[in-house]
Amino acid sequence: MQDGSRKKGQGVSIATNSFNYEDCIFLSEILTDKFGLRTPRRISVVKTGKPNQWNISIWKESMIKLRSIISPHFVPEMMYKIKE
Repeated sequence: MQDGSRKKGQGVSIATNSFNYEDCIFLSEILTDKFGLRTPRRISVVKTGKPNQWNISIWKESMIKLRSIISPHFVPEMMYKIKE
């Protein structure tokens, strides 16, 4: 619930810094194929600014679907992170 970031009205960035690029691509494809999180470019794997570190970005177009998937697993104190 903590490893990532979100700005209101935008998508989320999941901190996958310890994964290599190929693993991030694999994870992003699972998020798209299994959970139906769709974006104009599917899910983006982006550089963090540090060598060999990547984040997975889920665009705002998928936030409603993402919220419905993850909200049952959030503790009440963290719900503010996924509310619109």
